Amino acid sequence: MPKNTIYIIGWIIMNIANNVKECEYCGKDINIKYSDCPFCGTNQIGAKEMLSPECPRCRIALKILVSDGEEYDICPQCGGLWLDRDEFHRATRERDVYKKVDIKGEYRKTPVRGPVEYIPCVRCGKLMNRGNFGKISGVILDRCDKHGVWLDAGELEKIQHFIADGGLDKSRDREIAKNSSAIRDLATNVEQIDFTQKVLHFWNFKRWLFRGLW
Repeated sequence: MPKNTIYIIGWIIMNIANNVKECEYCGKDINIKYSDCPFCGTNQIGAKEMLSPECPRCRIALKILVSDGEEYDICPQCGGLWLDRDEFHRATRERDVYKKVDIKGEYRKTPVRGPVEYIPCVRCGKLMNRGNFGKISGVILDRCDKHGVWLDAGELEKIQHFIADGGLDKSRDREIAKNSSAIRDLATNVEQIDFTQKVLHFWNFKRWLFRGLW
């Protein structure tokens, strides 16, 4: 290999190494220019002032739970789980769920009970948004768009059961049917508008044609 090529490769490696740092929170390598970690979403400027992870319901320190090679934060009292954004993505990735989840009967969503409560993000302390996973699962997630998701005890298993039973496919089919219905309604409205415009044009033509007789 020519010396110039070796020099260039060495320069590239050194340049990459000099432009990489560890995320202040999750410890993964990221570009030094990133203000937010692409893995956990933590803002690097305020990372050192981030909250110590505690359960947003019980207000006690979270413990580490190792499951399927992942490290989750779990509340030792209520069993709730905190998953960073990338952890939640991997835990709910369809191809992985299909491989590891054994379906025991058809998934049935359970009605939501109790008052609506907004809880703070484990990472930044801001109140999280609530949303129905997959729109039809009945599992209400508490989500921080920047950092991750809080799941009450048993909700991760429900979500994975929902996915393994084809829930996301059903949700997509429902959205397609809904959009198709909206498109048909729009087409009907367009046809009605088109007919009305033709009538008006015909009426204006008659007025022009017989303008001397009016």
